[in-house]
Amino acid sequence: MLAAAGALTLAAGCTGSPAPEGSIAPTSATSSSPAATGVVDAAASTVAQTLPIQSVGEAPSSAGVADGVLAPTNRWYSALAYADLPAKAYPTPVAVQVDAGSIGIALPSVVGSDALIAAQTGAFLTVAVGGSDARPQVTINDPVYTSLAYSGPDGPLATATVAQGWPAIGLVADADVTLTLSSAPAWGDDGVGLVELEGTTYGVTTSRAQVDGASVTLAAGGWLQVFPIPSGDDATGFTDPAGYAALMSSPVTKATSKWAVGTQTTTTTLAYTTVDGGPTVLVPSAAVDGTSPDGTCDIGLFDTIDGPTVACAGTALAWDVTTVTPQLTLNVSGLTAEQKQAVTTALDAEAGGVAYPSDTYFGSKAMYRDAQLLALADDLGDTAASTQIGERLATELGQWTDPEGCTTRTSRCFVYDDAWGGVVGLDTAFGSEQFNDHHFHYGYLIYAATIAVQEGIVDIDAVAPVIDSLVADIASPGTSEVPAIRVFDPFAGHSWASGISPFADGNNQESSSEAITAWTAVAAWAQLRGDAGAATRAQWMLSAEAHSSLALYVRPDTSFAPEYTHLVVGIEWGAKRDYATWFSADPAAMLGIQLIPMAPTQIGILTPADDTAAGRATASIAEAMPTGTADQFTDLITMYTALGGAKTQAAAWAVALTLPDSAIDDGMSRAYMLAFIASVG
Repeated sequence: MLAAAGALTLAAGCTGSPAPEGSIAPTSATSSSPAATGVVDAAASTVAQTLPIQSVGEAPSSAGVADGVLAPTNRWYSALAYADLPAKAYPTPVAVQVDAGSIGIALPSVVGSDALIAAQTGAFLTVAVGGSDARPQVTINDPVYTSLAYSGPDGPLATATVAQGWPAIGLVADADVTLTLSSAPAWGDDGVGLVELEGTTYGVTTSRAQVDGASVTLAAGGWLQVFPIPSGDDATGFTDPAGYAALMSSPVTKATSKWAVGTQTTTTTLAYTTVDGGPTVLVPSAAVDGTSPDGTCDIGLFDTIDGPTVACAGTALAWDVTTVTPQLTLNVSGLTAEQKQAVTTALDAEAGGVAYPSDTYFGSKAMYRDAQLLALADDLGDTAASTQIGERLATELGQWTDPEGCTTRTSRCFVYDDAWGGVVGLDTAFGSEQFNDHHFHYGYLIYAATIAVQEGIVDIDAVAPVIDSLVADIASPGTSEVPAIRVFDPFAGHSWASGISPFADGNNQESSSEAITAWTAVAAWAQLRGDAGAATRAQWMLSAEAHSSLALYVRPDTSFAPEYTHLVVGIEWGAKRDYATWFSADPAAMLGIQLIPMAPTQIGILTPADDTAAGRATASIAEAMPTGTADQFTDLITMYTALGGAKTQAAAWAVALTLPDSAIDDGMSRAYMLAFIASVG
């Protein structure tokens, strides 16, 4: 059983002691894996020994990925490896495009409509690599930075470098090579070339180079970088192209993600390494109050789909968000006798459950539902319901957490797919065989298993091999078997859901709330296993994802794009923000998909902190459900209304008592809905 408050409290740093920290640096095909210090992280090195090895579905194309590099799924740049050429990606604040033998950069303009905020990209300033006519190959699988190798018949020619938050592209010569720009720069005496293209000025700088119009010949080890120069304004005062070019220094060749989790704030630091070791221009996300710890942030304004942001000069970016403490189950200690009776009545009616689906999404979601019911039954002393739910859930978890399950059956089990470098569950759902949505699916199952261990219906040693493997797939520090934090983007502060991202608009994520649920589950599981490092890393991701959920999806400030008329965002892409979902055009879906499953941790995240937030929440509810009900998500939106104070809480309670069973989500129960509403007062 959990503590009376129902909260799983991590050791998030205390007064007088350093906050728990961690870091992830990029690894190449030849780099050794980092040493793991905790039992959960250590399991990320043995996934292929724990689970059967099996290819599920079609293997990923290897044309765009270098030998020995784990498939770069769920990255902001996954399209560069897997999309049809020319392929685009969007490292904030620029757009890049790769083709056979070339790479280009553009500075998008931000445009809006009533249901869309988009990065509109015009012509790219392109650099062609002489002697290379093949698709470039991704050589680094890292959350923030990547590189692409351009080769010819005789071997490597040049390596392109791109990174989130770095407003440039770089090309480092692996051999003597001639590069050709699509527009000839006007070369100055200072060696800086300037190109005017569709209203944007681009700078070109080089090292160990001979230039002749559009042609740049690099000696091995030399480099070229191309970057848009932001316009100056009264706020930034930066109008000097030559001075800006000097600040660009040399190409970025590495980005290290660091974090520190304190009791009040969680800090993310991205440290960038350049060819010459000096500072460069870095651009924080508009969703955070970013700074450069060793530089200044006043050198130019960039427009992005998340809002305007001012560039910094330095070697790192850093920002704080509010620390979120995971809460695994509801605190029902303050319920009145009448409320407890209503919840218990619903529990008894729902204890019989429904048939568990056999796929990784709906099956895991159903187990999560029952795990929350089990915790409620135990906390309220409903022994009969607890026994009935616990026996059913333990049996189902026993199947899913059998490491050898897929050797004897084709559903309710997991394999290690060595073609992709990760864990795939059977049955698949929503393209999970291509690594779509793994954090959504596995988050629910990790969550259910954690509660089941806490409530004593399964043994931790029995479920740990599979649960540790699922954590490794979505949240590991990175090993030779699984990539580092597969889905999470430290710069963006949120996850990416598409595995191969074969889209012109980059990667995307729809349900920020299910990502929050996943990191809550991973943090809780890691603490249960005694792995402080894994728990801290998960709490960092949770805190960042929670901040992004509010800032980008649930209560976004879109005043910079006044054409956008809605109060929430349904899908965040690399190049656009949509008032849309993958499954419905109903306004309730836009809000509901950012609330599901209304896990206990979401209470603290979603409760309005001030009148402005309360007003935005009320308005978004009215937009989503103007008649008080909807075809889908009435239950979740009703629970959201309960966070607005005693009056709306009472109204939500009345709705929850009489809501038709057909209006309750398959991951929700009436008992949990009632307990949630009663517990938020």
